[in-house]
Parts: sequence; structure tokens; C-alpha cells
Amino acid sequence: MIDLTGKLLIELRDDTEVDALVDGRVRGFEPAPGDVKPKGSYQAFVVIVALDTVRMSRAPVQRATYAIRCYGATPQAAMALYGACSDTLHNIGPRLHADTGIYISFDTTGGTAEKDIDTGQPYVTFIAELIAPTQVVA
Repeated sequence: MIDLTGKLLIELRDDTEVDALVDGRVRGFEPAPGDVKPKGSYQAFVVIVALDTVRMSRAPVQRATYAIRCYGATPQAAMALYGACSDTLHNIGPRLHADTGIYISFDTTGGTAEKDIDTGQPYVTFIAELIAPTQVVA
């Protein structure tokens, strides 16, 4: 099985529209030290969390599902960041990352506006689904 978190991270971080909003702050699993700021001084960042990676039973293919949380300084900024991240991944066809391919990816839910329970920082969550091989692509 191939973990696609790093591939998603690279795609989002390397997108010029996303990077203009987060300045490289795209993380896997949890925010990095310094991403979370005190109330009133929030900054934008993205956190990618794997929800499930289901193997298809008759082919070396997986359906990987990720929650992508787009944090912004304001609710509007969080929604703008969601839009940029969704545009980067939605209905994007085959691409190759070194020895790993992704056949297609989708934003399957649209954005849900939320507020961090600890800091009060606004963020928007969406679910991305990727169809990809479970083995190295030659």
C-alpha cells in the first residue's frame, strides 16, 4: 500500500494560488509548531488527515479519502483557501509523482465552515477522494 498524504501535500503546497495564501504551510496530520497563533493573530495553513485507504478487491488500486482542513485568519479567508485547495484537486486526472501515480482526485463534499474549539480560528473542511495504485508505478 502506498501512502498518498505526501503527494497531496506536495500538490497543494506547489500550487501557486494555495501557496499565495499559506506561504508553504501545508501539513500532514497536524499543524507544525508556529502554525497555530493566539486569538486575533491567526494565520492561514492547511492540514491533511487520512480518513481511510480502501483497497479494491480485484485490482491493485486504492480509494484513499482525506479530510483537508483549510485554516484562515477570518471565515472568508478560510473559505477562499478552501476554494483554492479544492480547485487544485477536484476532477484532476492522471499524474505521476516519482514512482506513484494518482489516477484521479475529487472534492467529494464541498466545504464545511467550522471554528477550532481551542483557539476559535475559523477553518473549512472538505473531503478529497483519490483513486491510485497500491504499488509502485514503473
